[in-house]
Amino acid sequence: IWDLRQPVSSLTMAAHEHEILSVDWNKYNDCLVATGSVDKTVRIFDVRMPMQAMHILHGHTYAVRRVKCSPHSESLVYSCSYDMTMCMWDFARQGDPLVRKFDHHTEFAIGLDVSSLVEGMVASTDLGSCTLSVDLKTSTELIDLAILGR
Repeated sequence: IWDLRQPVSSLTMAAHEHEILSVDWNKYNDCLVATGSVDKTVRIFDVRMPMQAMHILHGHTYAVRRVKCSPHSESLVYSCSYDMTMCMWDFARQGDPLVRKFDHHTEFAIGLDVSSLVEGMVASTDLGSCTLSVDLKTSTELIDLAILGR
């Protein structure tokens, strides 16, 4: 973790045993970060206690390429993976934190974003130019199969 006012990092965490491919700050709690890794997990850390993850979220079968914290809820996190899925997690939920898994991608899912303007609107994309946009309030899924160059 870097404080750009300082010449060296403020904190180094051993968050995963394998490479970390993505990190995102929680929008409601500035001490929480979500990480996604080659080890197929999403982890939630409190930077005040960096030695151990608060939550380890299992559900992907390949590396987690992107994580994104919800701008509307402290405990919602989204992830996409090389297993061609996008997951919605609620780490405050009792039992299984996996709320929903979307498996409409036909290539590695590599991009993910959550609308800060429309609550429940999520978009992900894969290497094959397929984009999945989901309105989680209405469960409407819009799949754009546009192929570059055609």
